[in-house]
Amino acid sequence: MTLPPPLGSLDMAVLAGDGLLLRGVLAYPELPVARNYPLAVLAHQYPATMDSYAPLIEDLLELGVAVLAFDERGHGASTAGPGGPVVIDAPVGFTGEAFGAAFMASAARVGFGRIDDDILRVASWGAAQNQIDTGRLLLVGSSVGGSGALLAAPAITGLVGVITFGAAGAPVFPDGPARIRRATETVKAPFLLTTSEGDPFNGAQNVRDWSRGLPHVGTRIVPGAAHAMAIYYDVRDEVLAFVRKTIGV
Repeated sequence: MTLPPPLGSLDMAVLAGDGLLLRGVLAYPELPVARNYPLAVLAHQYPATMDSYAPLIEDLLELGVAVLAFDERGHGASTAGPGGPVVIDAPVGFTGEAFGAAFMASAARVGFGRIDDDILRVASWGAAQNQIDTGRLLLVGSSVGGSGALLAAPAITGLVGVITFGAAGAPVFPDGPARIRRATETVKAPFLLTTSEGDPFNGAQNVRDWSRGLPHVGTRIVPGAAHAMAIYYDVRDEVLAFVRKTIGV
């Protein structure tokens, strides 16, 4: 029997709740289509784009997982708002203070508190596409995208796991830290929360607070002070093992 050829990628355009246009790409594994694919939805860190996930995307596709990565609001191609362009503030200078000031200004003006709802809308679009197994959805988030993914998790039907890299910025979400803890308590799918010990945005303490006493919430804290996807190659083995186990590939 001749199997059909691999599926081509799809450009995503999804309206956020406030009318901002979210753009992304759904990539399918380059494998003959013989079954439906599990889907990983990726939310990146500030002030990056979906391309910051390139190493993970390549690994997931090789495992046979479809990947939907998108530019978060105000980043990359997701800057068209109903009233005109909506673009993050980038740090001016190279200090932590400059970074923090730009992040907080962006959070207020661009609306980072909506990222969890954005992830829900993006995941819903992805689940509606051809050859996607809606019973095997995985959320991945780094930094503020990690907090957004944790907050979105309770609303994702078919969720089989959540992975974060240096999840941070929780206070930009209404009642964010407490809601994240409630999410890790109530969502029974497994979690893998990763960070560096010296993460400058409180990543290690977040991991400890959100996992304490919860056997289904695994953690990996590595040495150093790298943030978010900068630790990927330090935790890659654990992340891919988690994907294989939870998504069944």
